[in-house]
Amino acid sequence: MSGKYAPFSGDAPRCVKCGNRGAYTEWKPAEKMGNTVLREERLRRRCTRCDFEWDEAIVADRSEATHE
Repeated sequence: MSGKYAPFSGDAPRCVKCGNRGAYTEWKPAEKMGNTVLREERLRRRCTRCDFEWDEAIVADRSEATHE
């Protein structure tokens, strides 16, 4: 995975625009055109206060992931 997305920020991410702690999260698959990857697999975050959206990298190390 390249470093073009912000690193995974955990279960309570802080909005990079308003500073609110908390965001909705949606997993986005990689987007490809033929053999070219246009956008890598990522997490799409949306602030619960101001609706600002940003992308984050997925969890790089599976041991960091938690299962409930």
